[in-house]
Amino acid sequence: MEKIWIIQDSPQAEITKLAAALGVSSIVAGILWRRELRTMDEARNFFNPSVSLLLDPFLMLNMDKAVAEINACIDNHLPILVYGDYDVDGTTAASLLHLFLESIGAKSDFYIPDRNVEGYGVSHKGIDYAAEIGAKLIITCDCGITAVEQTEYAKLADIKMMITDHHIPDDVLPDAAVILNPKQAGCEYPNANLCGAGVAFKLTQGIAMSRGLAPEQALQFLDLAAIGTAADIVKVTGENRIIVWEGLNLISQGKRPGIKALKKVAGISRDTVTVADVLFGLGPRINAVGRLGEAMRAVRLMTASTQAEARELSAVLDSENETRKTVEGKIFDEAVRLSIAKYDPREKRSLVLYQEGWHHGVIGIVASKLKERYFVPTVIIAVNDGVGKASARSIVGFDLHAAFSQCSDLLLSFGGHTMAAGMSIDPANLEAFEKRFQEVAMAQVTDEMMRPRLKIESVINFSDINSQLMETLRRLAPYGPGNMRPLFSSQNVEVVGYPRPKIVGKDHLKFKARQGREVLDAIGFGLAEHLELLYSGKPVELAYVLSENEWQGRKTIQLELKDIRVMN
Repeated sequence: MEKIWIIQDSPQAEITKLAAALGVSSIVAGILWRRELRTMDEARNFFNPSVSLLLDPFLMLNMDKAVAEINACIDNHLPILVYGDYDVDGTTAASLLHLFLESIGAKSDFYIPDRNVEGYGVSHKGIDYAAEIGAKLIITCDCGITAVEQTEYAKLADIKMMITDHHIPDDVLPDAAVILNPKQAGCEYPNANLCGAGVAFKLTQGIAMSRGLAPEQALQFLDLAAIGTAADIVKVTGENRIIVWEGLNLISQGKRPGIKALKKVAGISRDTVTVADVLFGLGPRINAVGRLGEAMRAVRLMTASTQAEARELSAVLDSENETRKTVEGKIFDEAVRLSIAKYDPREKRSLVLYQEGWHHGVIGIVASKLKERYFVPTVIIAVNDGVGKASARSIVGFDLHAAFSQCSDLLLSFGGHTMAAGMSIDPANLEAFEKRFQEVAMAQVTDEMMRPRLKIESVINFSDINSQLMETLRRLAPYGPGNMRPLFSSQNVEVVGYPRPKIVGKDHLKFKARQGREVLDAIGFGLAEHLELLYSGKPVELAYVLSENEWQGRKTIQLELKDIRVMN
């Protein structure tokens, strides 16, 4: 699929001035400028994230009320139930809040709903469990903002609901004792991009401050907050960058038994853990148990106190992840065949697929893969036991939450974000929903929106790639939304040397690239389709990120290609 290359525009005079002030190259100055790092202090704070720069938790609406409710339970020895969602964000949030509460003497227990039995959000079964253990307060993590009826059900059992969430609220909020959500109306907390684990962490900070505890009492759980933040694909800027930075340092140190064991089964052996390690190593294994069954196992791992328990549970998560891959692959293949037989998604400007018997725990991954394949808003619906449950993924410019709102009369429930959302539906309404959703997409999705975009940081020469640039790139991490790895392009590049360009693995392209006197290794994951183009002998333009490849103790710079095109 042809991509749109967008060269980011920057005021050259200002960049030259910034380069002189900071004593860096114009390429580095441009990278900093486009991240709105335009003074020495801003650059210093970015490159040296400090927990001292974390925001005051009491800036969040209702934080004072939340802290008061929890302190009352602690002081009166009343049990508290921490109720988390079953994904990475929800389980890390529940784990860190539960561990924190226990560490300060609270009577805390945790509960994660079974996706297959209870579905998303707060369930009656979870509330009933709270009543069984005598809890007078339920604290939700990463869910609950739409739990209007469930909050009333809890009241009947004389249980207060405290909702901590980050999803977009509906017009009607639950009548909870307290709601912590940086996206709710009236909340002026400066960081609206917190994930569920981020909100839970801010709550621990508030409690610690109110009780006169050392900051470390809350900060020790930043490893869990970092996993939730990275896995939930929220912006890794400002406060979130500090959370991820410090959290990754804690993960690297390997002090928490559960995370240490999970690193081992994921094959993460390097000294410095990265966001990529979380996204492709830790996160999928935590998610797997929630996708296929009981996510409580993930919380038990993260809260494990012994290495023996942690090793046993990490093996379970690893095994479940392998099963998840098998189930996911089968559904993906079926969905591709169905899409080919059914219609051309790019003509309809959306893809809506549904089938009886699909496992709804993995359809979010399938939706993501199909969205990348067709580059249209994609909804995948698994129908089981007379209910359709969907996961949806979008493209830039199409708001899924708003689109579901336009179909709300056909849905049992829905929620989520602009780019990722979910819903449930009566199977009798599937055809009507498919038609309605396609109408919404046809009215909003343009031809240009259906072409992937590459935001090029700047056009550089191979001779510009030096130790200073590589050091800057290392220090720009952790990467994520709002601070993506800089994407460069280079023009008039030749394919040289022996061996000639070749396919490695399933569909990866590998060759040597030369510009002037400089020759660099290049690898394009999933770019095998460009092999014939390289054999043409014509000069090409490369879009790439820079990385360091280590082999047998030797480090070399390589181009990780994102696209290739022939020079005009």
